[in-house]
Amino acid sequence: MKRLKSIAIAATLLFACFGISYFVLPGNILRRSSEDLAIKTNESSNEEVDDGDWNDDGAYSNQESLKDDDEIDEDKLKAYNLSPFEKHWPGYHIDPWMYKAVNWYPPKEKEVCLVHVGKSAGYTVACALGFPSPGCPKETNALGLLPKYTTKWFHAGLYDCFDDSAFYFFVVRNPLDRAVSAFNYGIPTSWERARKSSETYYQRLKALYFDCFDTIEQLAADGLAADGNATDTCRLRASQAIEGSTRFENHLYYNYQYHLESVPQDVRIITIRTEHLVNDWNSAEFAVGGEKNLLGEDQTLIPRINVNDSTDTEKYLSDKSRALICEKLCNEIQVYKRILTVSVNLTEKQIKESIAELRLSCPIEAQATTCGSPLPDITEKLLDNRGYSRGTVVSKFSGEISVGRTMH
Repeated sequence: MKRLKSIAIAATLLFACFGISYFVLPGNILRRSSEDLAIKTNESSNEEVDDGDWNDDGAYSNQESLKDDDEIDEDKLKAYNLSPFEKHWPGYHIDPWMYKAVNWYPPKEKEVCLVHVGKSAGYTVACALGFPSPGCPKETNALGLLPKYTTKWFHAGLYDCFDDSAFYFFVVRNPLDRAVSAFNYGIPTSWERARKSSETYYQRLKALYFDCFDTIEQLAADGLAADGNATDTCRLRASQAIEGSTRFENHLYYNYQYHLESVPQDVRIITIRTEHLVNDWNSAEFAVGGEKNLLGEDQTLIPRINVNDSTDTEKYLSDKSRALICEKLCNEIQVYKRILTVSVNLTEKQIKESIAELRLSCPIEAQATTCGSPLPDITEKLLDNRGYSRGTVVSKFSGEISVGRTMH
């Protein structure tokens, strides 16, 4: 039997308590109290709400224009606090830590939706924004306008944003570091508990970890190297896992390309880089009209939570293995660079700074503008996981990196 991870962090225990929602459900079956229920078309809510609606093309929208000085209408406020996802899919539920009840109206032109790409400090940022994320301190001191304006959240297969939000707030990290962290995070602390969560979830993890690879180094050396000794099946799984083309570990599957193409086309993006949390929080705060230097270097607003407790062995990569994984991540790295480039709060100097940092780990891919393999067409992945209405058609894949897809 393959070696099991011996230490589970507190955040993982919270996941076990609440359930694993988007982790356990296949394809187009979204979270509900019973996992074997498929979404029904033309299903309507028993309770009618007169604020906000769904566009004819299935887009999530909050059509009421709200201003800071509007008198609070309790019915409208109640409607605003409803989950867009749950309103769109009556009877289905987001995770409890994605709820954020507010007692104000964010101005429509400043409304922000958090885009949490897994293993990029998304829960850390969500805590600072006032969401009840797993592992958050019991009391958080949310400062500035970002916590006030960021009231909805998109993570993996749970899209809980208004499509007409003014900003989409990405949290990103060096793609190689994110991939290593995601692989290690996926190693079950208990195979028995993984199986109890869901047979589908268990089989996905078993296919990558139990059947093939103990460590990220083994995946690269045995599964990606030309002289690797993994079986053909495991070699294929190694490539699929890192590229995000097949769903084994969820954070690898729901990657930068998936999240970027899931947002509405050509939206405004603000970004926090994990490596520059304080500076980027300040520039994001300023982008939505707040104070330019709200946080100092000694700030305590942004806690570090849900951090992998991986051993040095689990995180180790030889130079050869690192280069192999970087090569497989080439398209993902180009998407990461695109997110930085289109972010309205990042300067050219900051973008160059992140690319220079990336060059230390993936020098070829950091400099490249094209890759050895074409950018994958993830149209089916979007249709199966993003939560569109049945029958929704998204714009044709162009072969180029795009900010969002149009829906019709």
